[in-house]
Amino acid sequence: MRLLATTVTSLEMRRRPDERLPPPPTDAPLRIDEVRQMPIERYRALYKAIGAPHHWTSRLLPDARLKREIHAPRTRIFVMTLGSATAGWFELEIKREIDEARIVHFGIMPGFRGRDLAHFMLSQAIWAGFSEGARRLTIETNTLDHPAALPLYKKHGFRPYATRDVKTPAIEAVREPVREVR
Repeated sequence: MRLLATTVTSLEMRRRPDERLPPPPTDAPLRIDEVRQMPIERYRALYKAIGAPHHWTSRLLPDARLKREIHAPRTRIFVMTLGSATAGWFELEIKREIDEARIVHFGIMPGFRGRDLAHFMLSQAIWAGFSEGARRLTIETNTLDHPAALPLYKKHGFRPYATRDVKTPAIEAVREPVREVR
């Protein structure tokens, strides 16, 4: 299995911004909606569309395990649409027991980049993360992610608090989830 070296940057925000960013001008209605109990096939399609070029592999799981993860009471998934097209999505993990939330995944679909949608969606993700009483919101990125990710997070007020060097499997090593044995 081919492993890739990457540097992970962990960032945090300790206070919600005073205002949400307004949506950018668009030629179609722009919405961000929470999707409860998202079908795993749709989740996988979104995950791969954003994550495959950046070697995201953490959610390439067998069906039952993925369902447990994304349908857990602590997990919130939001999808941004422009007209009828999916433009991006983000996933939150709410950790009420420690008054913390984490943006687990965040991404703009390739055909919608460069339209200021990421700023708008991140502003919404930040507000959603703090909406259930979190006193700390975290996010991670690494050097395999889109090069705009780290500057975007910093621009919105996230501050790095740790870095670590890791080796992660290349996407071709784990393209499809392992099927469960019955």
